[in-house]
Amino acid sequence: MRRIYFFSCIILVISVLFTGCKKKDKPVDVTKPKLTEEQVEVSKNVEINILRYEQDLFNIDQGNMKAAFAALYGKYPENLIAKNAWNNNEMLLSIKDFLNDPVIKEIYQDTETMYADMSWFKKEITPAFTLYLTHFPNEKIPDFCTLVSGIDFQMPQVFGYENTIFICLDMYLGKDNKHYGQAGMPKFISARCEKKYMVTDCFSKALVYRHLPDRTLVTLLDNMVDAGKKMLFTQTMFPTTSAQDILGYSKEQYKWATSHESAIWHYLVEKNLVFDNTDNVIRRMMDETPFTRDFGNDSPGRLGVFIGFQIVQSYMKTHPGTTLKDLMAMNDSQKLLKESGYKPN
Repeated sequence: MRRIYFFSCIILVISVLFTGCKKKDKPVDVTKPKLTEEQVEVSKNVEINILRYEQDLFNIDQGNMKAAFAALYGKYPENLIAKNAWNNNEMLLSIKDFLNDPVIKEIYQDTETMYADMSWFKKEITPAFTLYLTHFPNEKIPDFCTLVSGIDFQMPQVFGYENTIFICLDMYLGKDNKHYGQAGMPKFISARCEKKYMVTDCFSKALVYRHLPDRTLVTLLDNMVDAGKKMLFTQTMFPTTSAQDILGYSKEQYKWATSHESAIWHYLVEKNLVFDNTDNVIRRMMDETPFTRDFGNDSPGRLGVFIGFQIVQSYMKTHPGTTLKDLMAMNDSQKLLKESGYKPN
């Protein structure tokens, strides 16, 4: 009987732990504003427009670049092709050198192999924009513009400018692409150069900035809450995507973070780091790094982002009537933390 009881207890503990993990990973149910019938219809009829700048650029007539660029004017935003830019001979020579660089040509061919057809992107991102318009019914759907940056990993993979989101396709060639190593890209960065992150990155690294308040982030808490908002914003639009992938963690990294959540938070509190405003503390908790120095080599980087995500989720769970628009507009991090009731066990 004792053995039966013992194994029953083990099964019960495993079941409780498994259920707890499932609950923790379940996206917060965010309240939506009331929509008019017209707004509902608009949200159901999302159209995605993709401009393929890299294809036009690499197939340009290099024998007559002035005329070719002039013909493209108006098709792309002015931060790519400004009026009369084609009269700048120095710029045209620089572009020609870029296009004829053997390594750049290889990188472009790699992007064409993977991304000649972007219909998969439209299919994956359209449902997210349907949800987006139910939370932000007065917003416009941005255009998308694809680029080849030449694997400039100092440059964002995705960024927004006015109503366009730019995607550097060569930063999504898969973590083992040979050009990343040749360019000296650290493996902790190339680990996130996977196709599966492209669609969510458009929200977490670009679109989200439409909705964050224009404020200076002073303390570590400010930075964590801001990052947490970005994560929750993105997860709301991708409810079937795991929290692990929203954060950009591997399975092992996410497991480490979740199992050490309480220890991380108590360390930050005990060391008086939550309200610290020094650049050193903020960078080591928030920056892209192979690990978070305070917690050893086995920890993932960006643990401040992880904790911020937990705080914001906790706030939304304790304030179920809060809309995403309301959350994003909040600019008092200390008040949000206090009212979140965040106390990891």
